[in-house]
Amino acid sequence: MKKRFLLLIYVLLLLFMGCSKEALIRKYYLVEIPSEVIITAADSTLQYKVDIRDFNVSKAFNQTRIAVRTESNEVNYYFYHHWAVRPSVAIADMVYNIVEAKNIFYRCSRDYSYDPDFILEGYVQTIEHVMQEKKVSARLALIFRLIKTPNQVPVVKYEFDRTIDLKDDRTMNGFAHAISIILQEETEIFLNKLSAELGQSKPE
Repeated sequence: MKKRFLLLIYVLLLLFMGCSKEALIRKYYLVEIPSEVIITAADSTLQYKVDIRDFNVSKAFNQTRIAVRTESNEVNYYFYHHWAVRPSVAIADMVYNIVEAKNIFYRCSRDYSYDPDFILEGYVQTIEHVMQEKKVSARLALIFRLIKTPNQVPVVKYEFDRTIDLKDDRTMNGFAHAISIILQEETEIFLNKLSAELGQSKPE
């Protein structure tokens, strides 16, 4: 009887350890163009060469660990939920993919190229999972700038701070999807503004 009891304890312990290992797996999330979004090409292509560099990110969010805000001035970080790619790279990659899909510029390069006319840069102020009281949401705040080379003069600037309530999907995957939706929509607004302003000028 005692042997059977010990065997049962041993089996339960193995099952518990197996479940614990499964629960402790780190999960990684992507920032990418949502699959349901259809991006249409621009009516005309601007005859400019543009570089899209890695974005700058405020120090509190410049890491793969996903930030969670639980109080007005309190930010923590998930241990098992990470961005698959650092936000500085992932966000710039997604913006580049949108620009390429819209075919706005004569040439668009990710990172550095020879003699670009403009540099498209960004500064991520906030990218966080908000969990305050009963509110669960995704927040992204970002500043876009289009810089004229070689004199480094800002030509177009656009900034936003948006939050999406995650009432329909409170999972971490739903959070990453919401961040992607915000970035896609706001990038298109910026690009429309950029096209309108650059379309009024001629290439040198």
